[in-house]
Amino acid sequence: MSSLTETISSPLVDLDESMPQNVVLLHHPTTGKYGCYRYNGIHGLACFTTENAAIRFAEWIDLVGMTCDEVSFDEARQVAKGRPLPVCCLMLLDKLDEPVIHYVR
Repeated sequence: MSSLTETISSPLVDLDESMPQNVVLLHHPTTGKYGCYRYNGIHGLACFTTENAAIRFAEWIDLVGMTCDEVSFDEARQVAKGRPLPVCCLMLLDKLDEPVIHYVR
């Protein structure tokens, strides 16, 4: 099947489902990098509903000094928009195998 006609199996944010008002991002202040994730070929800024979930995810990142920043959903969208391509979405990763995806471009 062509990648243009593939159905994405992960949930997408739509009218029936919304992102939390506040999310936690992983940020490396020294370099300005953020935690990102790739799911089914889609690159997104990783976000979480709890700091504990973010900390567990940070254990997979080979970068010392990551911080957990709680921000509003709108602030997280702006951070995602500011990430270089191929990042194209904000990805709620409370369930790594079923992320909730909010496209920003």
